[in-house]
Amino acid sequence: MDSVATRQDQVNRQVYYARGVYRYYLSPHLTPPEIACLLKYQPYLVGRAVLDIGVGAGRTSRYLAPLARRYEAVDYSPVMVSYLNQAMPEINVVQADFRDLRMFRDRSFDFVFATDNVIDALSHEGRLQALREASRVLLPGGLLALSSHNLAYKAAFLPPQWSWSSNPFTAAANAAKFALSWWNHFHVGPLRRATPEYALLNDPGHFYACLHYYAARSTVQAQLASRSMQLIDVFDKAGNAREAAEDTSESPSLLYVAQSTEYLS
Repeated sequence: MDSVATRQDQVNRQVYYARGVYRYYLSPHLTPPEIACLLKYQPYLVGRAVLDIGVGAGRTSRYLAPLARRYEAVDYSPVMVSYLNQAMPEINVVQADFRDLRMFRDRSFDFVFATDNVIDALSHEGRLQALREASRVLLPGGLLALSSHNLAYKAAFLPPQWSWSSNPFTAAANAAKFALSWWNHFHVGPLRRATPEYALLNDPGHFYACLHYYAARSTVQAQLASRSMQLIDVFDKAGNAREAAEDTSESPSLLYVAQSTEYLS
């Protein structure tokens, strides 16, 4: 599994370090689960210290930075950091890995935001290290909001799928994407793994070129608990709060909100 973790890092870095990768992340919009989360837990970020992990091209910065008393952003891709330094020079962004946030002191943030499934680019052990770091930098009672690919998603294990269109231009574009997806799937697909806890799968993101971590809700809850964080909310792709027993097979990923229990009485 160590060799798989190393290969996963290599595969994902080829994508996230690629020149021009920021173009995939230029949308200015929050997703429905992000909106639901930020509206519900606004008191934890307005006038507070906020850490934005995997900030990409600054999509979330537009919303979080104006509200926070202190806003810090990190991304492990030097391409993303370089772009954001030029596009939003007013934002304090540094290149840093979720697994190593040593530049930030213990218990220094009220709110840690790590959506867009950024933690899923990491290996199993890397993921646990990232959660340990999130717990370390959170103040007692502070919140971590993260999204993760959903192992219960009905299409999680499917290979590239053809998207039909009667429009000739759209059909041509779909054909090119389909061919690229299968090319990447041929090279990355053999690295897929499934365990009782999680799966490593390549998926439609970046046309099947990445290897991402998929986990069930119960696994994420247990991983958070092991790092002194209690799961308090889960949002599906439409922004609806979901209970543990509810079906989430329509959601490719879920947004989890957990509260630091460190030193809470």
